[in-house]
Amino acid sequence: MQPAAIAAVAVKLPDFWKSDPTMWFAQAEAQFALAGVTQDETKFHHIVAKIDQSVICQVADLIRNPLAENKYTSIKDRLISRFELTPQTKLEKLLGSCDLGDLRPTHLLA
Repeated sequence: MQPAAIAAVAVKLPDFWKSDPTMWFAQAEAQFALAGVTQDETKFHHIVAKIDQSVICQVADLIRNPLAENKYTSIKDRLISRFELTPQTKLEKLLGSCDLGDLRPTHLLA
């Protein structure tokens, strides 16, 4: 009788999305689920591997001196808090990018 084969499924995360960190983490968590990644430290290292130099400075303290527990949650919370746009900013961005032509702003809201 041969031992059961164990196959590792690679986690394929896109580079960090500064414009929508909440959805980036939703996608990361879906990838973790598909790959069977449940360990906090493994998730943490996958996240660190996908953030660039302009982002890593926001979490440098968490990388240099990681917490004993909840490493993934701490880096996730920090990145979302630093990069998630406020509802006001999202609205201003939406209104600034829309060309209403001769329509009223109430048409956009509808």
